[in-house]
Amino acid sequence: MGMSLGAAARALRRSESGVTSIEYALLGSLISIVIVAAVLAIGETLTDTFELIVDAFGSESGTEDGDSDNNFPDPCEEGGTNCGN
Repeated sequence: MGMSLGAAARALRRSESGVTSIEYALLGSLISIVIVAAVLAIGETLTDTFELIVDAFGSESGTEDGDSDNNFPDPCEEGGTNCGN
């Protein structure tokens, strides 16, 4: 009818499917750790770069305090065309 307990234990010991699954799981976790570390490192560098760009634009336009108002002239006030008049 069935397999004896000893025979089942021997068959389980010879089976490598569980070992392969564990190896793939370990490999997948290692890859995910590397991806997370790379994204965190790139994210910090990217944030620093954008802050430098924002500071550069802020100092040229005269908004040192990070004010969101822009200092661009309104083309409709200067007699521009297609202003809805």
